[in-house]
Formats: sequence, structure tokens, C-alpha cells
Amino acid sequence: MSDILFQPVRIGSMEVPNRIAMAPMTREFSPEGVPGGDVVDYYCRRAEGGTGLIITEGMAINAAGAHDGPIPLFFRDETIKASAAIADAVHGAGGKIVPQLWHVGVQDSPTEVNPSTVKQKPRRVGPSGLLGTGEMGGDALDEKGIADTIADFARATRAARDAGFDGVEVHGAHGYLPDQFLWPRTNRRTDGYGIAADRTRFVVELIKACKAAGGSDFPFILRFSQWKSFDYAARLAETPDELGAILKPLAHAGVDAFHCSTRRFWEPGFAGDPMTLAGWARKLTGVPVIAVGSVTLEMDFKEGMTEDAGGIANSAPRSKDVDTVARLIADGEFDMIAVGRAMIANPDWANLVRAGRQADLRPFSRELLASLD
Repeated sequence: MSDILFQPVRIGSMEVPNRIAMAPMTREFSPEGVPGGDVVDYYCRRAEGGTGLIITEGMAINAAGAHDGPIPLFFRDETIKASAAIADAVHGAGGKIVPQLWHVGVQDSPTEVNPSTVKQKPRRVGPSGLLGTGEMGGDALDEKGIADTIADFARATRAARDAGFDGVEVHGAHGYLPDQFLWPRTNRRTDGYGIAADRTRFVVELIKACKAAGGSDFPFILRFSQWKSFDYAARLAETPDELGAILKPLAHAGVDAFHCSTRRFWEPGFAGDPMTLAGWARKLTGVPVIAVGSVTLEMDFKEGMTEDAGGIANSAPRSKDVDTVARLIADGEFDMIAVGRAMIANPDWANLVRAGRQADLRPFSRELLASLD
């Protein structure tokens, strides 16, 4: 039944050799914001392991959009040049690759562009300057700030194309900047970018700018979610109709695929119907969808963790998920599956599944996060 996972699929103009993606995961191994040879090898091993599409960790589109960790700063020339080596390596292994373009919005204190020379960190910015708790955590973007931020996303998209990537993914999930414009708790604006006036305006303008910069034939993927990194119970949409009112304008603006982030990919999206959230996204928009969430793992990334344990939960493998994924793809609920922590533990996840050896999948341990080995 898993054969369907190894059929090609199209996202816009990009043909991916199979239905398996590597999910974007922040790894923080890019000192001064520049990925090195170890990062190149890390992604290349997953492509060599049979993964059809690599989605990189989040790469910041400007200084205010990054966080304090050593993540790739995709607004720096040296980072873009170094990232081109990642794309070349993945292509050499037969895979496709897109960078995830990232602006965290009002989350925590922003990164210093160069800690040795910059003492004043940029202020966090968002639609209303609010944290998800309702407290002030930064500044509200004015219209010039909105235009400048959208332009930074567009420049990063063009840079990705010039560096040899196959498309881009914009992180619009988990309470990051695009999600903050879509969510009433963080968007209290009373102008044309507010919830009442046009909930999707910021994201629609962002999509159109990126498509114009990269070209209509350069695939654009948008990640979205209900939950936020600070609130797992949060919901962007309470009903399928509300979800459609959000996603349909985004699809019309030029999204080539939605990446639907859930904690458990198999769970129903809304009460009273077994269809997954990814399934609803595909049904409502007709656009290809990538699903993700605890694939071949017994526990999601925070399940079972005590408050003082910190980090990401360990998890044993759950091989039965492969049949569930194959069935949901065959049923038309989604087109691809993104694998996260299980692919950190198993760079050859795709090849093991292709060989019918999912029983040999290794467990995920958070100790694996200490290196890129």
C-alpha cells in the first residue's frame, strides 16, 4: 500500500520524485547566521536517504524577523551564497529543496545581526505589537513597515531562485508574523490590515509580491496551522467555512501548495467529521497539500514532557503510520507527508519505508539535537 508514497507529485512547476518531504526544523548550527559544510551534509544525507523534497529550517528574511539562536540569516550575501551549496548538494542526490522563509513577529527578543558590532537589538514587530497572551511584546508595524517587510520576503524569494532552490516556503504558522495578522488575538488593528477590514490582506500581498519576485513558475508553499508555539489549544478557524474564508484568498493570490502543520496528522480537523485539517485545506482550495505531525512517532513533540524537563519529547517509532499516510493520500486528503523528528533519527526514512522496513525505524531521542550527525 505504501507504493503511492513513491509516486511523483507536482507543486506548481516543480515535479517532486515522491510524496515524502523533510519537515522544516530549527537546528541552530549556523554560526553568525551562515550555514557551513555540516549543514550541507545534514540535508544531503536526507536526500540520499530517498526524501523527495527538503524544506530547510527557517531562514530569517530580516534582522527583526530572526531570533537569538544561530539560524541562517537569509538577508546576508554570505548566507545566500552558502545556501546555494545546500541546494546543489540536494540536487546532486536527486532531491528537490526549498528554503523556509521566516519572520517570527512578536515572539521574543530579536537577534543581533552581528553581535560583535551591534549592541542595540531590533525591536520585535507585529500587526499590533502583541504577544499571544495579549501583552505588549513589541511594536505595531505601520504601513511603511508592512511594505518593507513584504519587500524583504520578496527579495528573499528572488535570492532563493538565484541560489538554485526549487521554490520557497513561507512560514505562516505557529504564531509567527503572517499568522499573527490572521489571528484575532494578535491582530487588533483598525485599519485595512485589521481582522474586520480584511483578515488576509497582509498575507495576500506577501504572496503576490513573492510570486512577482520569483516568477509565476517559481513554486510558493505556505505553511499554516491552528495551534501556536505558545498555545496548543489556539484555533485560527472554528469551522470549515471560516477556514475556507482564510485559505481561498491565499490560494487565489498564488499559493502552489499549503503545508498544514498539526500535532498529529491523522486527527480530525473539526468536530463531527473525520476529515483531517489537511484534507479540509485540499477540499476547500483544490491546491496540493503537505501534511505533517508526529509521523511514525508514538508521541508528539511535547507530549509527556514535564514543565521543568524542557526541550522536545523522546519518542518510540510507530510503523503503522505508513499505512495511514498511504490511505489518506489515496483518499485524496493530502498529496505529500512531511517527516520531522523521525527523519532526524532516520536520515534514510524514505528508503527504509520503500523497502518495507519501517519496523527498523530508530526511535527519536532529544539527545540527537545536540549535533547534525
